Amino acid sequence: MDFNKIKDIIEFAVAKEQEAVNFYTELAGKVSNKAVAAELMDMAAMEERHRDWLKENSVSLATSTCAVPVANLQIADYTVEPHVGKDLTWQDVVNLAMHREASAMELYNNLEQLVTETSAKQMFQQLAAEESRHKLYFESIWDDEVLIEN
Repeated sequence: MDFNKIKDIIEFAVAKEQEAVNFYTELAGKVSNKAVAAELMDMAAMEERHRDWLKENSVSLATSTCAVPVANLQIADYTVEPHVGKDLTWQDVVNLAMHREASAMELYNNLEQLVTETSAKQMFQQLAAEESRHKLYFESIWDDEVLIEN
């Protein structure tokens, strides 16, 4: 994709966040397990917050500090993304979320490389760090709950 302006990059990022919101919301409507559906709606809400943050804050309002690196358990690197269907288990949801958060983190790291303006770099670093925290959250659930059950 060819971006000529930071505005184009931000609009692309907003669209990707909206895509994630739609994905989790639609999936929540398809699964039969109400607890899994509720967790999917929580994930949609997280993505809505990212989308709204991108929309509401201009690049010039990005903070002047860089994001603190977040631990990476790399569990998502070694699991296979599950098939998406109505009978998703909690394990499937956690696995799916790990993969989507890893992809979002990589997206923001790549977008950060496209810009030269310091405030834009910082904004994408913050978003990558946020996605990294989400990924760590789901990897920790995998480590604490899924691995113990299997």
